[in-house]
Amino acid sequence: MTSRERVEEPGPVVVLIRHADVTPGGGADPPLNAAGTARAQQLRHVLGDCGVTAIFVSSLQRTQATAQPLAAALGLQPIIQDDAASIAAAIRNLANSTTALVVGHSNTVPDVVARLDGPAVTPIAATEFDRLLVLAGRRLCTLRYG
Repeated sequence: MTSRERVEEPGPVVVLIRHADVTPGGGADPPLNAAGTARAQQLRHVLGDCGVTAIFVSSLQRTQATAQPLAAALGLQPIIQDDAASIAAAIRNLANSTTALVVGHSNTVPDVVARLDGPAVTPIAATEFDRLLVLAGRRLCTLRYG
């Protein structure tokens, strides 16, 4: 490598999900239903050994309940951020070796990816709770869990 070549640091790895399952029509801030509670436990199982060191949630109980099993297992206190710009700014301030989890909503998850210079995300359907996105640099991998 010459002195003019630079290795670009990819930044933190970011895992993004929509909150786990809720019952439709449950009000403005519905709790997780039984399937959502089970999915939150699956998230703990799936991400428990991935080196997550930061968890971002919204102020709504469904995102916090989704993150709770993993946060408890890792001894982390989730960071409450309600807007995509603040989440993206906070992630940009993390060390490059960090893995962060964002538990958001169908409208905020794609917005956070875009604000982190990731590719466009297919819209998340109202009944879709199992999509798990992994953003590493500008590369996005879409997985399913639970």
